[in-house]
Amino acid sequence: MHRNHHGMSLSAILCSRSSTLVITVLVAVYLAWPCQFEPALVRMKLAPYLEGVFHPHHCTSSSDGRKRLHVPELVGSESIAFDSTGVLYAGCQYGAIWKLDSLDATPLLLTRTGRKDCGRDEEEDECGRPLGVRLLDDHTLLVADIHVGLLSVSTTTGESELLIRQGDIVNGIPVARLNDLDIDREKGQVYLSQVNRHWAHHDLEYDVAEAKCTGRLLVYDIAKKTLEVVLDDVCFANGLQLSADKRKLVFVEMSHYQISIVDLSVPVGQRVKQVFDGNTVGLPDNIRPHPDGGYLLAVPSVRDKTRHLEWLLEWPTLRRFSWKLTPKFVYKFIDLVGQHGMCIHYHDNGTILETYHVTDHPDFRYISQCTVAPDNRTLYVSSRVHSGLYVMPLKCGLP
Repeated sequence: MHRNHHGMSLSAILCSRSSTLVITVLVAVYLAWPCQFEPALVRMKLAPYLEGVFHPHHCTSSSDGRKRLHVPELVGSESIAFDSTGVLYAGCQYGAIWKLDSLDATPLLLTRTGRKDCGRDEEEDECGRPLGVRLLDDHTLLVADIHVGLLSVSTTTGESELLIRQGDIVNGIPVARLNDLDIDREKGQVYLSQVNRHWAHHDLEYDVAEAKCTGRLLVYDIAKKTLEVVLDDVCFANGLQLSADKRKLVFVEMSHYQISIVDLSVPVGQRVKQVFDGNTVGLPDNIRPHPDGGYLLAVPSVRDKTRHLEWLLEWPTLRRFSWKLTPKFVYKFIDLVGQHGMCIHYHDNGTILETYHVTDHPDFRYISQCTVAPDNRTLYVSSRVHSGLYVMPLKCGLP
């Protein structure tokens, strides 16, 4: 074997030079390629183990009253709501708002939030995508659409009115990517979450990976038709829910695996968010009230206690570098990891009281909301991707 005067083989020299060349090219790409992805540093705690209150304890089969409701029309029902008589409304893909007078009735297409002739994913920006629905009363449904804005929909005629338009300016920043809403009916105010400032809905995987706090909470006064900021610097603002006394607002900060709370009685300029749960067991999504008090959180994906992905949150430079070199479909794959769905019942003080698991239907994943029916005995789980609903008795959460 040929060696130079230092004793190195020719192959070793070539290998060393090739490695240097590769590293040089990668560094050059990193420095020269423009990048809008500017990740933040996030210190993550170790994910909670699935034990104790998180362990699937009982009521885990169809014989216990759990069942999948096959309603083909309800595709991607990110959010659902019941009126006082039990009529169900669902915000689905392609801007569709469906109405079900009963669970065995044929669904009625009440309206579409965007273009009326929609049916393809690539048209979503024009079709609309409702992510939050709530009843103002039995005659009026309010809808937060991530592409359109805030709409008021008649539950009888399907006629809609645009209350807040995507692009309206509040405090110098456009209103965009509204996610969820809740209503203070006595004051006639609608609280809203705005996910972020610049990532589009089809790029929200990047927003989660970037983990910056560019979202905000807003409040719309129905009578005055005014829109104001409740709180800035929210980290991927997702689901939200008013407390029972309407003095506090609980909201999800998805990219930080956190639920926070803000006191609405404090003047706007002095408001500071406080941690409600700073280490959720999985990616938190919509949050709704529990009839026994407290809140119900939907967790579409339980975290891996080995942190094989989360450790990247502590290395923003590495995340920025990988973003430049990684095709987007890889982020889609990451979204598929660990699809163990769970509904979590929180006490008002943040203590976890009970959990409801959705694991026995592999074709029903990506759960987005856990909603208790007006009978206060049945839990309905919706999915942001799959069709139909998942139903179980509320007693299934008892430890």
